[in-house]
Amino acid sequence: MKIALSPLQKVRAAGKFLDVTFNKRPLTVSIEVTKRCNARCDFCDYWKITDRDEMTDFTDVVRRFDPLVVVFTGGEPMLRRDLVSMVRSIKELPGFRYVTLLTHGGFLSEGKIRELVTAGVNQINISMNYPDARQDRERGIPGLFDRLEKTVPKMVREGYNVFTFASMLMVDNMYDAEPLARLAASWGINICFSGYNDLKNGNQAHFVSRTKMEEFKAVCRRLIALKRELGNVMTSDYFFETLPSFYEKREISGCKAGKVMIHVTPKGMVQPCAELEPVAHYSEFLPGTYGGPNCGRCFDACRSEPQAPITLRRIGELAGVL
Repeated sequence: MKIALSPLQKVRAAGKFLDVTFNKRPLTVSIEVTKRCNARCDFCDYWKITDRDEMTDFTDVVRRFDPLVVVFTGGEPMLRRDLVSMVRSIKELPGFRYVTLLTHGGFLSEGKIRELVTAGVNQINISMNYPDARQDRERGIPGLFDRLEKTVPKMVREGYNVFTFASMLMVDNMYDAEPLARLAASWGINICFSGYNDLKNGNQAHFVSRTKMEEFKAVCRRLIALKRELGNVMTSDYFFETLPSFYEKREISGCKAGKVMIHVTPKGMVQPCAELEPVAHYSEFLPGTYGGPNCGRCFDACRSEPQAPITLRRIGELAGVL
């Protein structure tokens, strides 16, 4: 249940990491292929957006920044009918890159999964906050969990070892975190966790309150132990150790947005991250000279994991040894 890369691919990925770091290019470029979404999450208003002014070719973006990781995201990226061709065009560029897709999973049919993997997707991240039909209610998509439960384990058995649950760890589901990790293990897939923030639409209902903090800290300690037991939790110990502090203070310094990762909108504008305002068109943005937003208002995985200390254990986890 580790990241499915061959030994040669791991060597190429390590070389690309060194190249990107030395040359001060972003490690990750998230390509927001659309802002449209058919889910109805209460912490995001993207579903209200109908704008279809979207780029059809992002190869120049990837060619310019040449990152280690390319993330196709949205909105719901699978609303783009040309998604497979966009993935293929990125994957066919010279050099190594690890391609991921972030989706609510509602459109992941067996056929579409095969198309995406054949085109070059290395990892499919499925947003999943509940280990049962409550996921349907959170997303406003009836039958979502049942469809995923029928499709994903079957595809894993067929050899498609590309799936990861992407789960927000918040007050609503803190006691579902262990069941989620165990569900992922039973499906033969990984899970990674992220913090909650209110930057998309101001909804503060999902933050962990001070009255629940000791319970939440116990959950985080349990998840660190669960990592050792199950071997499919890809999140760093640092994240679990630090997330309670973020919920207490609503602020964690040290974000490297705009430096180690950037977000490109459907119109080609660069945001330091998905939650911040655009700073330049991709053709004009110079990541090596960008001073950073100095924002600490989230503790999402995209900013917490680059901050995690490089320990021997973390190296082993990233290499797939632990």
